[in-house]
Amino acid sequence: MKKSGIIISASVLATVFAVNFTACKKENQQSNTPGILIQEPNLKAEDNKYLEKHGVNNDLAVLGRVLFYDKNLSVNNQVSCGSCHKQEFAFADNVKVNKGFNGIDLKRNSPSIQGLRGFGNDNSTDFNSNTGGFNPPTETSMPTKDNQTDLLLFWDGRQNSLADMVLNPVLNHNEMNIPDFETLINKINSISYYPELFNKAFGSSEVTKEKIAYALQGFIACLNTDKDTGKNTNFNSEPFEDNFSPVLITSTLTGIEEEGRKLFHNKYNCAKCHDSNPQDPGEYGAVTSPSQMFNIGLDEVYTDKGLGALTKKQGDQGLFKVPTLKNISVTGPYMHDGRFNNLGEVIDHYSHNIKPNNNLSPLFRNFDGTPKKLNILPAEKSALIAFLNTLKDEDFLTSPMYSDPFKK
Repeated sequence: MKKSGIIISASVLATVFAVNFTACKKENQQSNTPGILIQEPNLKAEDNKYLEKHGVNNDLAVLGRVLFYDKNLSVNNQVSCGSCHKQEFAFADNVKVNKGFNGIDLKRNSPSIQGLRGFGNDNSTDFNSNTGGFNPPTETSMPTKDNQTDLLLFWDGRQNSLADMVLNPVLNHNEMNIPDFETLINKINSISYYPELFNKAFGSSEVTKEKIAYALQGFIACLNTDKDTGKNTNFNSEPFEDNFSPVLITSTLTGIEEEGRKLFHNKYNCAKCHDSNPQDPGEYGAVTSPSQMFNIGLDEVYTDKGLGALTKKQGDQGLFKVPTLKNISVTGPYMHDGRFNNLGEVIDHYSHNIKPNNNLSPLFRNFDGTPKKLNILPAEKSALIAFLNTLKDEDFLTSPMYSDPFKK
């Protein structure tokens, strides 16, 4: 999802919009403005509990939700952010790779965008103690790439700014293909339901790139499932057994699920990468530190070089971000290229299929440099999968708060 570096001529744009209008007119009623898809979001007041649950202003999150699911944000009204990041799949998708606005396969698997941080700054002016939520942004408080430095976004970690990330797919020439921000703003200004939504969120119906980005961030900031996901599992930070894992205080895990949890945290130490925040044990969220990118031996020679494609450094080739394990049972296919169809195939990789590679992480090397073979037993594999399945949050996957408001 990188920004397009292509300059599109006026004649090409005219052709694209003309073809789009003809095609869409057959299936969708159009407004008086060519290229606009007529639809009305179905917004219910009882669904708007963003402030109560996530500390995000309700009106801001509602605007962000509408923008997130609005196909008008693509050049031919065929693709929205929600087309690749679907609620029922924990805002990932169930296909190897998605297709862009033109039906062409995209390069990578769509990662889950749940649990992303970076909304709002540390400035005290951003938080309103009276409402318990974030204020609309000012010129000085607007999140920018310069005041967000603790994030790791996309599979290759190429951005640390959520403010930039949310609009990248809109301008990407393979994904949504809006040519520039002026075109995007003009298009949104032509849609009947946005003046009221922007006015509620910002006190003004004026549409700007910054407001669009901030509203999208506000909604995405709500895409967080509770730490105690699915089954009742509560932890404290006291060490046990390997001086790394959290102690399980209360649990409704079954015998096989509890066995999987112990294997995860102890014998195979999956938590070294997937639950490495000592301040928040049991989180299983996406790791945001750039030091937590790994080459896990998927290939001997990587076609997609990950971080190495950006840095051009030999030592960075094949390094990719550690994903969240929240709702992991519904986010397959897995890995940056969607090569593994299910969790069993993922475990098989770590068990006996790690490939030799010059950049293979030391975590997966023997003393002689050869790839480790964990040789996970069939019963252990079943237990690990049973435990990972407990990280599913049904409410998060079905709540109207996060759903597509344009679905009838």
